[in-house]
Amino acid sequence: MKETGGYELEKQWMIYGANGYTGELIARESKKLGLKPILAGRNRAKVEKLAGELGFESRVFPISDIKEVSDNIKDIFFVLHCAGPFIETSQVMAAACISSRVHYLDITGEIPVFQHLQGLDEKAKINDVMLLPGVGFDIVPTDCLAKKLKEAMPEGRTLRLGFFGLSDISRGTLKSMLKQIPNGSMIRRNGRLEIIPQLSVKKRVRIQGQEHSFFAIPWGDVFTAYYSTGIENISVFFSIPEAAANFISFFAPFTSLLKLEPVLQATGSIVDIMIEGPNKQKREEGRSFIWGEIENSNGEVLMLQYETREGYRLTVDASLIIIEEILNGKVRTGFCTPSMLLGSELLDRIPGTKIMI
Repeated sequence: MKETGGYELEKQWMIYGANGYTGELIARESKKLGLKPILAGRNRAKVEKLAGELGFESRVFPISDIKEVSDNIKDIFFVLHCAGPFIETSQVMAAACISSRVHYLDITGEIPVFQHLQGLDEKAKINDVMLLPGVGFDIVPTDCLAKKLKEAMPEGRTLRLGFFGLSDISRGTLKSMLKQIPNGSMIRRNGRLEIIPQLSVKKRVRIQGQEHSFFAIPWGDVFTAYYSTGIENISVFFSIPEAAANFISFFAPFTSLLKLEPVLQATGSIVDIMIEGPNKQKREEGRSFIWGEIENSNGEVLMLQYETREGYRLTVDASLIIIEEILNGKVRTGFCTPSMLLGSELLDRIPGTKIMI
């Protein structure tokens, strides 16, 4: 078997949505690492231009028909799906991957997507396919932190995770968020997912000597950390300044308008015009912070805090670490999380990540 750079040549892989903000970042970093993904997407001009620049093969096809997608990925070992909003695109891609016996990865953070993919667990196992969503900032660092806390306190029954310090967001991320806003926030209580009003659960946490206000949000770990740790009570928090929280609360009654397709489409058009995502300087210099605490039935609490690189930069690094492991044969079938595949130590392998407490 021929190899180059430690990777088997016959294991072809694809970045679908390579012309999007995050997909392009991963494609460019792949080139630096000597990896050779096939670049794919729906926009022929953009996909072929990027592939030509990087010297990669390209394929152009929409995600609308399972058979058409299957025909374009049947010779692929795995697909890294980067084309959001994932709630609209993941179902067809995952179904095509399962039918074609192709492993599926994505960079989603959307709970409905995790739910759907976990529901395909048995079908994936029957076809020896791995379903590994959330290989970026959503949810790698918090997922690994959750597992670290569980390992440190095996009897823990309640898990709280949080983060702050994200820079600008990309078009795809913002569009995904807009679709989720009308659904409220979410926590897991006694093993069951529970919808709560936006910004209704608040927590104060001291990081680097400064108090920060955090509010519960429907982050992916509310769903996935249950599978990574077995803990039945889970909340995830994001730091929002008080003024911003008051602004969001004031407009909360109007968020239901985002359920209307014309309103959502109009908002999406505005996003396309106004949002670009963080520039290179912000990606390289920005820092994010994550924290987590686990509590047992006696009320004893253990907290850990980490400093990491900026969110999109971390997504590139984390996804490529996982990709390299898969290319070297690290695969499990069915639905899994990053820490289920590579353990809690994956967090410590990401460049620029360090423990604070």
